[in-house]
Amino acid sequence: FTLAKGITVIVDGDVDDYARKGLSGDTIVVKLRQKVIEAGFVQEDNIIVGNSSLYGATSGEVFFRGGGVKQFCVRNSDALAIVEGVRDHCSEYLTGGN
Repeated sequence: FTLAKGITVIVDGDVDDYARKGLSGDTIVVKLRQKVIEAGFVQEDNIIVGNSSLYGATSGEVFFRGGGVKQFCVRNSDALAIVEGVRDHCSEYLTGGN
């Protein structure tokens, strides 16, 4: 999905591959639904964001309360990304992001 600069979205659930590809100024928070947490699902021990998320991000912020998989935040040029952990190829070709 694409959002305008300055928009903040909170997602209760998880996100699939290519989530926020081309992030450009918005803020995204992804966390699990409360009923899933109450059922015993531990967010920081599980993947909640798919492959190639934040590919080519240029600005903005994302906060993932859980892990990411392959190619997380590749070609990030100035975005802030917080995630509980990632797999292979995280932040390749980083040119200024955090």
